Amino acid sequence: MGNDFATSVATPHTSTTSHAVSGELDLATVHDLRLSFSAALAVPTDSSALDLDLAGVTFMDAAGLGAVMWCRRRALAAGRACMVDNASPAALRLMKLTGTHGLLRDVAAAPAPGVTPV
Repeated sequence: MGNDFATSVATPHTSTTSHAVSGELDLATVHDLRLSFSAALAVPTDSSALDLDLAGVTFMDAAGLGAVMWCRRRALAAGRACMVDNASPAALRLMKLTGTHGLLRDVAAAPAPGVTPV
């Protein structure tokens, strides 16, 4: 597995901040996600939600899914909502297999060309 993990934060709407994740979300990168999500959560804002955009996730394992759930719990504890805006086929597949996709919203897949989401 490569190490192409990256995150970015944007506020496209005044009520929601989007935390985009790309690359491989696995045991090697969950610490980075937790750090960047915590930093984004600490920024004073009028946004009532800090959503995760997983459209750029190329691989996600159980540790990555655990980190997504951790982000959700941290946001809720801070009084903010946290849902998945988009999910790549890799992320959506794991969320469906584990039954967690319903907890994270009606996630819309961002399919790659020629790829059918599970």
